[in-house]
Amino acid sequence: MTKIISIIGAGISGLSAGIFARLNGFDTTIYEMGQKTGGVCSSWERKGYYVNGSIHWLVGSAPGTDLYNLWHQLGVIEGNTFHNHSSFIEYKDLKGQQVHFYTDIEKLKNHFLEISPEDLKVIDEFVGGIKTFSNNSFPLDKSFELLNAWDWTKIMFSNFSPIMAMGKFNRISIKEFAQQFKSEVLRAAFENFWAPEMTMTFFLMQLAYAYKGTAGYPIGGSGRFVEKLEKRYRDLGGKIEFESKVTDILIDNVQVNGLEINQIHKIKSDYVISAADGQTVLFDLLGENYLDKKTINAYQTLKTFPSLIYFSAGVSRTFEEIDPSIVGTNIPLAATLKVGNYTHNRITFQVYNFDSTLADKGKTLITAMVDTDYAYWKELYEKGEAGYRAERQRISDALVDALEVNFGNIKENLDFTDTATPITYKNWTGNHNGSYEGWLATPATSNIKLATHFKGLKNFYMSGHWVTPGGGMPPAAYSGRDAVQLVCRDEKMYFKTKEE
Repeated sequence: MTKIISIIGAGISGLSAGIFARLNGFDTTIYEMGQKTGGVCSSWERKGYYVNGSIHWLVGSAPGTDLYNLWHQLGVIEGNTFHNHSSFIEYKDLKGQQVHFYTDIEKLKNHFLEISPEDLKVIDEFVGGIKTFSNNSFPLDKSFELLNAWDWTKIMFSNFSPIMAMGKFNRISIKEFAQQFKSEVLRAAFENFWAPEMTMTFFLMQLAYAYKGTAGYPIGGSGRFVEKLEKRYRDLGGKIEFESKVTDILIDNVQVNGLEINQIHKIKSDYVISAADGQTVLFDLLGENYLDKKTINAYQTLKTFPSLIYFSAGVSRTFEEIDPSIVGTNIPLAATLKVGNYTHNRITFQVYNFDSTLADKGKTLITAMVDTDYAYWKELYEKGEAGYRAERQRISDALVDALEVNFGNIKENLDFTDTATPITYKNWTGNHNGSYEGWLATPATSNIKLATHFKGLKNFYMSGHWVTPGGGMPPAAYSGRDAVQLVCRDEKMYFKTKEE
């Protein structure tokens, strides 16, 4: 008899789990509380614009890597057009000086030396780190849990230098590394990178992937990427139930045997894979009953990605004068912007002049992410719609002013603005405190691996960005695949990655 797997959540991890479950012959249904797939990796339409809500780059966009093989197995890499940026991020100060994090590392080095030749030692260390990580070849065809001694030996032998570098750069944050620069502008450029508390390993590896040409942006953005994933899953016979919130996990004598949906429907299944918010699933639904001390402590102490305001604007201009960069252009605000407990003097804007599919001819989408705190927005939201809307508008106006000062002719060509808050993310994805991407990869969390299953609870697996610090598309997709791989182990089945 065909075994049934119920999957909670239709984000990247849930869709990945569903695809691999179908490839291995399981009957699968994904239960999604919202009305569409994608979770955080989503897009939406506004006045003829297609707002890219997530993907800035896709690690594994080029052949020859394990990550490319993963996207190939998921059926989403073929038919994509990728834009490989020449710059990762750009920084502009009040004096007009610019710092470009070029993806060509020789150009990057020469540019940094032109700015500050006295920082040669630190620049060499930075560029050397990128080169070292560009040579990593971590095999990712097995779940971490299934790696044996021989697997680890091969990994260590083929990746000795990257592993040594990882041990070094995991211990220092981007902000701490920046303090070594004598140059004020270089120091500020590093410190104003998104989430500067993250490890230098994270930053260096992203630049390494871009340098190798395997971190391209998929034209069409996150929404069209997710559409491919959903189509692949449905083509394999997978089912999705929308507006289906999981309100209980059914357990019989320490064995998970189904789900309760919308407090009404009881769904029987042989396995449950959760690709949903960890806080909700582990603490609210399971009631902390099966968790080890390490997991409980992680959820109580580990730092998450900040809650975000996601600003988008449509402008009737082409912005051909702006060099496109992966993350965007970090520019000073027209005036200090205070949002809750956060104070911003600068914001990174991404100008999508490299993706004509997101807007009609002659028009350009612009987005920005603004760090904020969930508690501030929750209190504001609960006080009433008027104050909540007014605060959104205040922030939108401030960001439009910044665009006007830095790029000119914005307001007279403005077609729309849209401001999503942490409340939006909470309602849309269910993520705890409206977090954008789960656990932040800081020096304190870089070596932590959270449990995917728990002693005393059978037939239940966790996946998604609450399993691995750092978040992002590849860990989410891998974790979904790994959960199915562990189910196949339990069933004493050979794990398949393609149709046979």
